[in-house]
Amino acid sequence: IEVNILINNFSVLVVKRRLRAYQVSKGTGIAESTLSSFVNIVDNEKDIKLSTLIKLCNYLNCTLSELIEYIPEPNSK
Repeated sequence: IEVNILINNFSVLVVKRRLRAYQVSKGTGIAESTLSSFVNIVDNEKDIKLSTLIKLCNYLNCTLSELIEYIPEPNSK
């Protein structure tokens, strides 16, 4: 069984910046429903577009690796 770990830091970054979802939505043009799906992306296994991730990184002034951390499966090739 392959176990890769994704850590989604979106909520943490938003809280640190004292923002609300509607502010992020308005500032990025990303629908609040999409932001909600992104928060729960690991649970519902939905994909998110790279262009959406870039918009979020630009708006939050962070890198992609700050937004999402990827930890590969130990012993993965």
